[in-house]
Amino acid sequence: MKTYIYPENLRATVKLWFWNIRDFCIICAGIILSALLFAKLYTVVPLSLTACFAFLSLRADDTAIMDYMFNAVKFFVTSQQIYHWRKDD
Repeated sequence: MKTYIYPENLRATVKLWFWNIRDFCIICAGIILSALLFAKLYTVVPLSLTACFAFLSLRADDTAIMDYMFNAVKFFVTSQQIYHWRKDD
């Protein structure tokens, strides 16, 4: 097996600045679509949605803000919490 100098021996995900390539492509397409809609309709709603997605998909140490929020909602809202109480003698 060859060992490469690339991070994690060619098993790391590809990143561009602070985003994965998939997220970066979505952000670029959103900016282009937002600019076209702003030129025609004079609305900033699509641009604000794109900026919100860009902020939520920022990655630091392979964890995104959106991943953290999904895990928090799953923990506090959708999954059942089970507590077992016992008496210490």
